Amino acid sequence: AAAAAAAAQPGAEDKASLERDVATLRIDVERQPGNAMLQLQLATTLHQLNHLNPDGGSRIPEAAKAYRAALDGLPADDSLYINIQGNLGALLLAGNEPEGAIQELSAALQQAQAQQLPLHHSAGLLFNLGKALTTVGRLKEADEAYAEAAQAAYGHDLSSYSKSIAAPRSIREEAAMQAVQVAKAGRLFFQQQQGLGFLREAKLADADSQVLPQSLQGEQADWISSAASIELVWLHFAIHKHYHSLKQYDLAWQYLDLGNRLMAAHTPHRHEQEERNLRHIKAIFRAPIISSGLQNDSAIFVVGMPRSGSTLVEQMLASHSQVHAAGEDTALAPLTTGLNKQLSKPDVDHTRVLRKYSKRYLTRMRRLVPKQQWPDGAGGRLGCMHVPAQGTCFLQSGTFGHLAALQANPFYRYLYSYAESSSALS
Repeated sequence: AAAAAAAAQPGAEDKASLERDVATLRIDVERQPGNAMLQLQLATTLHQLNHLNPDGGSRIPEAAKAYRAALDGLPADDSLYINIQGNLGALLLAGNEPEGAIQELSAALQQAQAQQLPLHHSAGLLFNLGKALTTVGRLKEADEAYAEAAQAAYGHDLSSYSKSIAAPRSIREEAAMQAVQVAKAGRLFFQQQQGLGFLREAKLADADSQVLPQSLQGEQADWISSAASIELVWLHFAIHKHYHSLKQYDLAWQYLDLGNRLMAAHTPHRHEQEERNLRHIKAIFRAPIISSGLQNDSAIFVVGMPRSGSTLVEQMLASHSQVHAAGEDTALAPLTTGLNKQLSKPDVDHTRVLRKYSKRYLTRMRRLVPKQQWPDGAGGRLGCMHVPAQGTCFLQSGTFGHLAALQANPFYRYLYSYAESSSALS
């Protein structure tokens, strides 16, 4: 339901277009509340808008309501029913409602089984179920869901297969060797693409000693050759993790290096953009900011570098009944544009501006807390995750161990090599 998030500037037009669509669909739905297709259009448009421009989850309740209205208007054996339920599960997962996501995704999988759909139709559902189970700490069940997702996706969907192989804490030897073969087939297919010639030079002892099975050759391998080469990134990181756990460090490093080079080929490091962002930050925050003076300790800010344990701290705090884990997508980001404009004005009263935006932030955050958690409305504490912007990361931390941890994670696009890390540090 949700397209990949666009870059900030090009996404502005997409955001405006989607918001216009939402406004129109709301009118249509109000006129025809029983129209399942209109409800579905509203839900998917809100879902896509939330993915493109996260704002702390303000659109999620409306989107979930529209998804449920669409489901109510369709028979359970309708061809769309399972897809809608899967979308609802994905939406709830994005909205920090993993228990609800587990319920919807499990129901969708049961319906798929009842309709005797081919197994590969359930790959995405199983993968999202694994993510939801991981979020609530049911790790063994999550690993089982990921393994089933990989099995379902093999031979059909390289994207779901690669992510399902990479997601669990560990993979069995048989699954790892299968991944090695798929990665080899992918390198053979994609080495002809512009910028990927380095794949031709890869010498990997485990893969070079194996002959690809017929299932990974010719037309039977169309599921690989027709996919995007970036899907190989996840496979290489997964295989790196497997060999690292076996203490086969040479092979682990080779796969890690290839994974980073593949990622760099798709999303090159743009240090110039980070420098522009940094200049912008320095232009706004020219002097120490005076405190707002607002005496409110209800928000617990967990601030840390990527891969530093901040998510673990949030989960530990959230284990208390009077603490709500708000996740990384909080109400802060949508407020920063207006806040920065106010603070950049000459002779602005920082205390007044900060007090106004602090109150607005806390009000919006409390709206995100499920009523069943704080039924009396008074509530407890908010656990809010915040990671420094990419342009400021290296100014705050730069130990070798930290750099190594970041390079072993495909999410951080500024760390493809230690050479780039050193350049940023300097």
